[in-house]
Amino acid sequence: MKSGSLYARTDKGAAEVAQRSQAIPARARSLLLMIDGKATGAQLLEKFAAYPNSAEFLQVLEDGGYIAPVEGVAPPSAPAAARVPGAVPSAVQPAPAATAAGGVGAAKRFMVRSLHEIFGPDADSLTGKVDQAQTAAELRQIAMKHKDLISSMASRSKSEAYWRGIEELLPES
Repeated sequence: MKSGSLYARTDKGAAEVAQRSQAIPARARSLLLMIDGKATGAQLLEKFAAYPNSAEFLQVLEDGGYIAPVEGVAPPSAPAAARVPGAVPSAVQPAPAATAAGGVGAAKRFMVRSLHEIFGPDADSLTGKVDQAQTAAELRQIAMKHKDLISSMASRSKSEAYWRGIEELLPES
């Protein structure tokens, strides 16, 4: 893994996320879901350091062609929230492009990223229903359950930030 290169999912990685072929270990899939093309190899290793064997799983993803360095793109500097102790994780805040686009796809990506940021690899049990949801109404229902779970297991502020992101991406009709 190149420490200074940005890493993104390849077409093969995107297909694995969409189809869940189980060609890779569940922990590697959890990491694959969180790779968004905005972090360098070094940042990914740092971000996933708390997950057991994350460096090995990232290598499995790269060797298997599920992720690859994005050539010709300068890595971003670390966001301010990442440097502030106690700040709400960035995954709990929708990305600007996702907010502008909105819709079911953006909401699904936001939900999966957020759940993994909050619960780590244990979020896999929650993301399956997100992947299967087809409508905004279904996603809002699932998100309500997640909001309560986040509030009881993590913190109220993370729960509220998660819900704000859902409301921005899936406004009620």
